[in-house]
Amino acid sequence: MKNYTFAVLVDGENSSPKDFPGIIREVEKQGDVAIQRVYADWTQPAHSNWKETLHSTGARPVHQFNYGKDAADHALIMDAIELTMNTPRIDAVCIVSSDGGYHTLALRIREKGLYVMGIGKRNTPERLRRACHHFVYSDLLDFAADDTEETREELDLDRILLKAFNEAQEDNEAVYLGILGTHIKRIDPAFDPRSYSFKTLKGLIQASTHLFKMDDSNKSQCFVSLCPSAAASKHYPEAEGVVYRWLNAYGFINNDSGSFFFNKINVVKDQRDVPFKKGDRVRFKVIKKPDPSGETSAEKNGKAIDVELIQYF
Repeated sequence: MKNYTFAVLVDGENSSPKDFPGIIREVEKQGDVAIQRVYADWTQPAHSNWKETLHSTGARPVHQFNYGKDAADHALIMDAIELTMNTPRIDAVCIVSSDGGYHTLALRIREKGLYVMGIGKRNTPERLRRACHHFVYSDLLDFAADDTEETREELDLDRILLKAFNEAQEDNEAVYLGILGTHIKRIDPAFDPRSYSFKTLKGLIQASTHLFKMDDSNKSQCFVSLCPSAAASKHYPEAEGVVYRWLNAYGFINNDSGSFFFNKINVVKDQRDVPFKKGDRVRFKVIKKPDPSGETSAEKNGKAIDVELIQYF
């Protein structure tokens, strides 16, 4: 997947500030966020709840007096056109709104050859959803508790490193050191290994033997994986569901959140020889949530581990 450079443009009069951290996390799955702007008439008391979010995220508030209907919308559209014309490093735009009036803007950006992502509510008109390459419903955003309950300044070193590793890791595989560093900077832009008496991130990770193992056999690339004790302490949310398909070596679980894939090795050790049947009720841990907007079945399905049979069908 190409790593895009995004301008995230938010209709602040049509979006909720509580969604904003999740919006940025969602966009960062597709690439880097270079520009983040929120448009509204900031003299209106109704928008004062955005203040704390704007301060904590570093997003730029763009003020537009409400001279008439959709004044803030027009300011967003004009900025989007200017950015796509005059800022070559921007090759993707995320429009955050449930207002179908932005569909023409989305189409024009696509015509220019840029990637268009949209985020909005379930009632977003189809014309806007279809004008985007990728559209995400706001109720599916990842609302991470540790971001709301704890500021970045309060995160200690171990928490920063583990949080970055968890965000960078895919399919329980090792993480390239450079990618880990990118995710650390997303969590804390001021992070510097020299603050911890190490000249490089590699040195810091090598010293964090209670958390990580490093494979640097290939001198040009270093890969990082969790050490067993840290992996065992990782907390994943638990869920229950019903097996709807089992194909001897792998299967699928359904619950209200969607469909979850699991492999035989993801079953608890003492049940790996159990022949699962359609309708069996299981308990499991969620390492990836389902994404109905995914393009492939692998992207759409969630992933489960520690699958345990709790009731035969």
